[in-house]
Amino acid sequence: MKKNLVIVRAGDNSLHPEWLRGAAARDWDLIVNYYGDNPDAYRGDGLERIDSKGPKWPALHDLLAENRRFFADYAYIWLPDDDLRTDAVQINALFEIMAARRLQVAQPALTWNSYFGHLTTLRNAKFQLRYTNYVEVMAPCFSAPMLEKALPLFKTNLSGWGLDFVWAKLVNRPETEIAIIDTVTVDHTRPVGGPNYKMLRERGISPWDELRDFCKINGIEEEPTILTHSAIYQNGAVINAVKYPRRFTASAIAGYLPALRASPEPRRMLRRLAGMAWKAMYNLPDRVAEASFLQRQTVKR
Repeated sequence: MKKNLVIVRAGDNSLHPEWLRGAAARDWDLIVNYYGDNPDAYRGDGLERIDSKGPKWPALHDLLAENRRFFADYAYIWLPDDDLRTDAVQINALFEIMAARRLQVAQPALTWNSYFGHLTTLRNAKFQLRYTNYVEVMAPCFSAPMLEKALPLFKTNLSGWGLDFVWAKLVNRPETEIAIIDTVTVDHTRPVGGPNYKMLRERGISPWDELRDFCKINGIEEEPTILTHSAIYQNGAVINAVKYPRRFTASAIAGYLPALRASPEPRRMLRRLAGMAWKAMYNLPDRVAEASFLQRQTVKR
């Protein structure tokens, strides 16, 4: 048994076999929580396969609730989506940084050629790491105690939307225990919206409605704010992003500009960068809402 654990909710096209490559050794076990119908898929290679159907977060709730030994046996547990391309070197580094920085919740940044939901999740070339109030449900990594604390919330909605913002209410030091790690990356290979979203549409469920309801129940603004508390530059210097928001934003934009050439969505990314600059100029919060910030400004005019 290794020190850390990866649990992937896997379909028939899961990329997790690639995660085992690239390093001579790994300090983590891999459990494949398979939701397909092939009795022979993902057997062997020292993997444990546990089958279950349904959306990611309720299914993970049941798996973890039925296997509470995981909380005692492992220091950190990563819950990535199955369409992320990475390797054992990056996953090793993720767990090493989690332990070295004493993080309770974190995620690897997305490579520049990734499809993304929020700009903040992309790798920023200026930084090693950014302490945030937001870690996306696509690839969160938890300390075992933090995951056990968060577990009851996994079954509160089907989409998982809103979970991204609740971590900050569960940790003791939200300014230093939640982060996006820019020196560790994964490639998100599919446009946002996979089989889980297809299932939600078929059931007539809006993830935006689930986000608002979840936030309201958990004492979070229904249009929650994505916030960076501070960041560590590549040279090790630290910037307080709350105290110096414009300086931080200028660095962040400079760190994202090279990504425009690699991005599969360059126009969308450019709009997000323009929005980031606009909000910093007028000291406006980066709110998550169904209508984008720029759309709402156009309507108001």
